[in-house]
Amino acid sequence: MTFKLSFNDYYSLDISNKIKAVKKRKQEKGEYQAPYAPFGYKKDPNNKNHLIINEELAPIVRRIFKMYLDGIGTPKISNILNEEGISSPSKYLDTERYKKCSHKWTKGNIYRILKERVYTGAIVGHKSYKINHKVKQRVKLPKKDWIYVENMHEPIIDKETFEKVQEKLAKGGECRNRKNYNPIKQYVYCGMCGRKASLKTHKRQVKSGEIHTHQYFICNQKSSDYHSCQNGRIASSVIIPLVKESIQEECRKILFSKGDLTSLYEQAKESANSKKSLIKKQIEKLENEVERIEKKVEQIYTDKLDGIIRTEDFSKFYNSYQEKKEKNLTEIKGLKKELEKLNNEKIIDYRHIKKIAEECLNMEELKPELLDKLIDRIEYFKGKKIKIKYKFMENK
Repeated sequence: MTFKLSFNDYYSLDISNKIKAVKKRKQEKGEYQAPYAPFGYKKDPNNKNHLIINEELAPIVRRIFKMYLDGIGTPKISNILNEEGISSPSKYLDTERYKKCSHKWTKGNIYRILKERVYTGAIVGHKSYKINHKVKQRVKLPKKDWIYVENMHEPIIDKETFEKVQEKLAKGGECRNRKNYNPIKQYVYCGMCGRKASLKTHKRQVKSGEIHTHQYFICNQKSSDYHSCQNGRIASSVIIPLVKESIQEECRKILFSKGDLTSLYEQAKESANSKKSLIKKQIEKLENEVERIEKKVEQIYTDKLDGIIRTEDFSKFYNSYQEKKEKNLTEIKGLKKELEKLNNEKIIDYRHIKKIAEECLNMEELKPELLDKLIDRIEYFKGKKIKIKYKFMENK
């Protein structure tokens, strides 16, 4: 029985390796294998692995590249296309997932199109691979391992234009000195939808002739689509004093005696060990479940050989059990990663925390180096309320 099950597993592995080899050969030949053509192209009716230009959509791609080179940013390009009623790429994907979408352009759509080398006539493959034939999870490969095959179809964008756009995109990611610096910018998130918040700066001239600068934080999702999030915005002049007050309040709690510090350290250590113990129990439970499933498969195989169940019933039961087994194996892998992460973390010595606390109580303004040591994220809500998640653990 064990031999037969092992042989079946070997057979599945062999089929998987053969399919991978065929796909890689197709990638090396420059054949397009995705189920849907990229925006601006369509599949050749005479050859499903070849792309031809979609004359209706290609001008939109050319326009996006031109607008970006003319100095228009990705958010503004998306707004222009939405105002003109032009549908985003999701409109042309015939799947249940995208049928209910608003088909609105976002800066992410624009960025992906600007990065897509397929518009130069190239096919790019071998970007990821499956861990093995039993697990659906895919692992991304570094760009140096991708397979590039040039001149496989008619380009929409010439290579010179594409390279100019890539250079400009790379420069856009470089750090620059901002006139309107804000110390908490990287930590602020929307408390309702959890999305990162953007810092906006408005300048206007008041009656006296002075230029008044107003900074505020707003949820990225709400910034793109006003009605997508119910949270409001919060002024920088409101949130910074709240953050400072909250930090100092928390720091006052840390200024305990030596005995209290030892007690807190032991409590944190016990809490971490308790979490590890819980994860180990979950792993053990799942491993026992996998073992039980394997025994069930052996039993139904015996029943099939003895004529107790039909072949088609065996296949149905076998597939069901294998699905449960793979789900458990994936969950076990995730829990083991979490356990490894916990093992690689150490609880901060509270004497170190106390030192930071004393610095915070004496600070006159929020300093980046202190914020980095203390804060994980700041969430804001309606009614000028905030919630701060502090750091209590530190990587080795």
